[in-house]
Amino acid sequence: MGNRVYTLKSIGNTLTNFTMEEKIGGPLFPLFAKMIPPFGKAFEQFATDLKNEAEIISRTK
Repeated sequence: MGNRVYTLKSIGNTLTNFTMEEKIGGPLFPLFAKMIPPFGKAFEQFATDLKNEAEIISRTK
């Protein structure tokens, strides 16, 4: 059980701030918490890929 929230917030006319938050929980979470790998690198790669794609798209408009 979990929830992942993506937020995009405009900063001026040309910048957008992206945040990603994930909360994992539930009654069985403590039993499996040690088996869940860290997602930090995957989240960083996702954010980098999103930024790169957004920049490519913005250059074509």
